[in-house]
Amino acid sequence: MDSGAAIRPRRPPIALPPPPPRSAPPLSDNSQQHTIDEVSATSLALSESNPVRINDIATTTATCSNALTRQVSTVEDPCFLAHVKSDHTTASAEIRLQQSLSTPCPDSSGDVANKDDQSSTSRKESEYRRFKSEGSSAGVCSLPAPEMDVTIDDLSPIADPRSSSPSRLSLFQDTVTNGPLTKHSHTEQVMMMHTLKTKLSKYQNFIDKAFEHIAQGSDEQIIEGCTIVAKVMTKAWMFPKISHDLSYALCDFLRDQNYFDSLIMNFIKAQTCEPVRLACGRVLEECLSLNNREYVVNKGYLKKLIATAEKLNKNPEQQRMSLSIMESLFKHSTATTYRLIEYGVLDHILLTCKRATDTPITLRHAALALANLSLYSCSEAKKKIIQKKVPDWLFLLASQPDDITRYYACLAICMLGSTKEMETAVNKSGTLALVEPFLLAHQAITFAGDHYKHSQGRPKEWLERLLPMLKSKCREARSIAAFHFTMEATIKKDQQKLEVFQEIGAIAALKEIASSPDEVAAKFASEALTVIGEEVPYKLTQQVPCWTIADVQYWVKKIGFESYADAFAKHMVDGDLLLLLTEKELEQDLQMSSALLRKRFIRELESLKIAADYGSVDESQLDQFLMSLSPELSVYTYQMLGMGLNRSLLPSLTDEMMKTVCGMHNPIHRLKLRQALQDSKHIDDIEVAILSKQIDVFISYRRSTGNQLASLIKVLLQLRGYKVFIDVDKLYAGKFDSSLLKNIQAAKHFILVLTPNSLDRLFNDHNCEDWIHKELRCAFDYHKNVIPIFDQHFDFPADTDLPADIRHITRYNGVRWVHDYQEACMDKVERFIKGELNRTPSIGQQQTSVTSSASSGAQQRKVSARWSIAKTTQKCSVTRQQHSEMSNNHFTSTASEKQRNKQYQPLVIDVNLPPNSYRVYY
Repeated sequence: MDSGAAIRPRRPPIALPPPPPRSAPPLSDNSQQHTIDEVSATSLALSESNPVRINDIATTTATCSNALTRQVSTVEDPCFLAHVKSDHTTASAEIRLQQSLSTPCPDSSGDVANKDDQSSTSRKESEYRRFKSEGSSAGVCSLPAPEMDVTIDDLSPIADPRSSSPSRLSLFQDTVTNGPLTKHSHTEQVMMMHTLKTKLSKYQNFIDKAFEHIAQGSDEQIIEGCTIVAKVMTKAWMFPKISHDLSYALCDFLRDQNYFDSLIMNFIKAQTCEPVRLACGRVLEECLSLNNREYVVNKGYLKKLIATAEKLNKNPEQQRMSLSIMESLFKHSTATTYRLIEYGVLDHILLTCKRATDTPITLRHAALALANLSLYSCSEAKKKIIQKKVPDWLFLLASQPDDITRYYACLAICMLGSTKEMETAVNKSGTLALVEPFLLAHQAITFAGDHYKHSQGRPKEWLERLLPMLKSKCREARSIAAFHFTMEATIKKDQQKLEVFQEIGAIAALKEIASSPDEVAAKFASEALTVIGEEVPYKLTQQVPCWTIADVQYWVKKIGFESYADAFAKHMVDGDLLLLLTEKELEQDLQMSSALLRKRFIRELESLKIAADYGSVDESQLDQFLMSLSPELSVYTYQMLGMGLNRSLLPSLTDEMMKTVCGMHNPIHRLKLRQALQDSKHIDDIEVAILSKQIDVFISYRRSTGNQLASLIKVLLQLRGYKVFIDVDKLYAGKFDSSLLKNIQAAKHFILVLTPNSLDRLFNDHNCEDWIHKELRCAFDYHKNVIPIFDQHFDFPADTDLPADIRHITRYNGVRWVHDYQEACMDKVERFIKGELNRTPSIGQQQTSVTSSASSGAQQRKVSARWSIAKTTQKCSVTRQQHSEMSNNHFTSTASEKQRNKQYQPLVIDVNLPPNSYRVYY
């Protein structure tokens, strides 16, 4: 090993610039050979202990060895002195590599080697004690939430900012706006491989020690050991850059050492106490990797594991844990997914969503589970999904304030919407309308690292299942798929795993979308291609009437008619002529003789007409109106506009004019338009008549405090068969449109969700600028059935603080919402909708009751049934029936009313006798 020193004489060391902190000095010639040998030994040891990306290690090691050899030669070259400063960054990187990978030479001082070994052992013991001290050894399962922040304080060249080049970019840098991410140098690759090896060895040692505790069998020891393993796995999932490889290697280690079996047995045994079961479940949810899921299914553990997980529903932490385990098991296969549905997993998830509306972390795992369910479901499973009305429940999840919950709920609804048999159910749910507002409010590249377990990207098989969404006919599905592939490209570029996109065929699909007129999807697809390093294709605008001849040629080639592109150019077909093209012109002028080819071209052209934006020529929004009737009618928009038609002239159209002027040769299309236009002579009346067939209930709410309750009420009403409108733009974008009031006119019932401070903006709003004020006044003007729903913590302000035109809302009967009795509350709401309960008291009877109550000395009485509700407001009103049943200001109930109170929910009346004082809450 000293042969290198004997070949040439030693020269005086060259003075290099001072290294950064914690850097080692350049190695001498005799120790240089040791360093090169250490690199090879490190790679060999890693290849034996961990199969993750071993092919990369061999190549990287050889390159790094050559680089080190070149460094020695350069130092001895006199020309090196002229370039020392310019090469300082490279020299520092190599110095750090030597420090990271080298160990004391065998002929070095034994004391130094022993001290280093003792120091390393001491650090490991210190970290293990920290894991142990953070756990519980008292029989109580105090485990960390999986989203906790774990400080990476290990002695790692990756984690230590001082050991990285100052020019190195961050993990999730915005490639499109701030420039492309740089590739790892060979030095950094070897450092990553070395870090992976050392961390794997260290964490395996921790797991071994933890299972020594578990093997002792006492509940306290099992809980303590499981707590340590859970913390180790969580830290592995959060480790920068190598978390995926490190975590999967640890999952394999648990299975190979039979530790995984031990965890499962302790989890599913009937004799296991609850704290031990929770501790084991906490570990299981962190280690259900692909291979471990396969192991669970093949060993026959699936049914028992699910049966045990479904019983975890006593508190939010148990609910979260059960959904987390189910979320992972859905990712095994479509057959397993169907089995899980048969085992009742889908029912459990939906019931948990209903119970845990105030627990964001539980709803997050519900959204993740339903996203995996959507990706890994067969046709039979999709039928079950429709039966359980999953698209309606996804609206609730997509309305949550947590971004990850919203994202995966949107991903799930788009995946379901990409399936032909589920299009109707998805469209009826209204959840698709929440997708694009969410995507436009977020940056895909920065959103990538928001969830610790998925911040290192999704595996290849998961992305393959997402790929069909890029080719879906559903616009929202294409948009969110392109968004997700942008996230994955950002992550995998930093991991040097971009080849996965080529392997699954995503590049061609992304280029197809990037060149399409679809603005949102094309934007994200272009970003993904930029990050991957692929050329972004020419993009067509959505303003098809403005297309040039070259644009039309490009589109013709894009849809597969390359042989006719020259003919389109020869006849100078631009966007205007393309939209007016007929089948006869295709055959005679463009020489498209095949009837089948013409039929296919017309199909593509009709899809283009529906997707086109006519805003530049459609001032009256004729296309928007036709789309509201049926998307099929939108294909006639441009011809109608070209003939001078607008929305105001539509009621005057005759059947012959539709055929000759509008080009509606399809009699069914003419019938649809005639039915919409009949019995109305004004376009606004036509719109309201159309909407009245689509809306039963309009829900008004304050976005800042009431969106979650309003979304829940919408879902529960839809599950009972009602058609519900809720302004989804109000949920996130805050954009309002005057056409919103037409939906109120069309609806039969108006539900006002009153949450704390929801009426504060109405104080002195005499100009009717607030939108709740506008909506409520519109409901009163059109005599809608107004049904207030009161949050438990809502109190009405003083009458004088509210505008006079809506002040009488304080005298309306309503339903006090109690989260634990949602079905009873909805029963009361439905009785109001059906007219079984009066919404307002009689004015004469109210005055009589006020006089009578004033003479009684303003005494407060409270009547309650089986359970109590939070105290209601001081201003109350009672129904006509209850007034007739009152005598001397004593409230009595008929036998049937008492029975209803027992069956549903208590009647709570606070009587505190100022003027206008009575109110009944059901």
